[in-house]
Amino acid sequence: MIFLVLYRTLQKYLEEIAPPYLESDWDNSGPQVATNQETVEKILIGLDPTSEFIEEGISRESDLLITHHPLIFSEIEKLDGGTLTGKKLMDLAGHGIGLLAIHTPFDVSARGLSHALAERLKLEEATPLEPSSAPNLIKFTVFVPEAEEERVKEALIQSGAGEVGNYRDSYYKSGAEGNFRPTADADPSRGEAGGAEKTKEVRLEFLLSPRHRSKVVSTLHGVHPYEEPGFSLEKTERREPGVGLGRLGEWRDARGPDEVLSLVAAGLDISRGKIRLTGKLGEETKEIAISPGAGGAAVTPAINSEAELLITGELDYHERSDARERGLTVIEVGHFHSEKVFVPWLKKLLREQFSPEALSIELYGGKNVE
Repeated sequence: MIFLVLYRTLQKYLEEIAPPYLESDWDNSGPQVATNQETVEKILIGLDPTSEFIEEGISRESDLLITHHPLIFSEIEKLDGGTLTGKKLMDLAGHGIGLLAIHTPFDVSARGLSHALAERLKLEEATPLEPSSAPNLIKFTVFVPEAEEERVKEALIQSGAGEVGNYRDSYYKSGAEGNFRPTADADPSRGEAGGAEKTKEVRLEFLLSPRHRSKVVSTLHGVHPYEEPGFSLEKTERREPGVGLGRLGEWRDARGPDEVLSLVAAGLDISRGKIRLTGKLGEETKEIAISPGAGGAAVTPAINSEAELLITGELDYHERSDARERGLTVIEVGHFHSEKVFVPWLKKLLREQFSPEALSIELYGGKNVE
């Protein structure tokens, strides 16, 4: 039996674990090279879209390359094979290979890069160091004739309405009366043009993730019996759990300075000589803040959280000086080493959804610049 994974199915799953609405304004996550693929059989995962990585994808005859960092950050005025970016794009397109990046959305998502780094460093009870300022959940209200309630409700639930954290099929229901008068140009499913109409209806209220908004509204228009269904969308104050910058957690047992450095080195497969320490490790360290990649934005939240240590990829001179003066101990492991967990972690997430018979997933370690 041949198992086929549709490209749109794979992309939809990636958008579930790294929702596009979490993207930073300056970022360009998502498809970088689209080859109009219908199915995907072999993918190659890497951290960066380097020339070596792309050459590896070509030699392995991959259908799709997935990276953390995008290839295209700014607008391209022309496709020029004489530039590094242009050559990469032309090589990919010429071999019919797609490229897709999941960058800042994956950085802050509930099961994304920060979560992966927290697991690698053996942190327990890890929660976002700073909750995300991403869009809140949406309250979706719709009025439906009583006779059509079940059909419309089930279709909306299937399209994503009522998903709240670990709960599904969540909604509120109350009775209502609909009143309307179709105009001469209307095509009503009930009543006559020009005549007043009353009908018994139910009011259904769902909480809705922003990522499902378009699909739910489209589904509503397709299944609702009315030509102009009555509905509203309203932002709420409730945010999605687990989404935010970095992670704050703890080690089960407090660790001394030597134990801390050994754990970080072993967890990230680096030598202790690669670790840069700012400040002084305490004799018993337990409360840990982490932030993969560039960690400047995590300094103040780490201090406010009363973490004893911040582990990150890198700080610039001024960020490092600020952390030192404010009494925050920081371990820098290098941008690459703090984010390389992306590669095996994404494979793990994809394997939860796609079997080896359906999708071949290969990993690229490759060269890096430190």
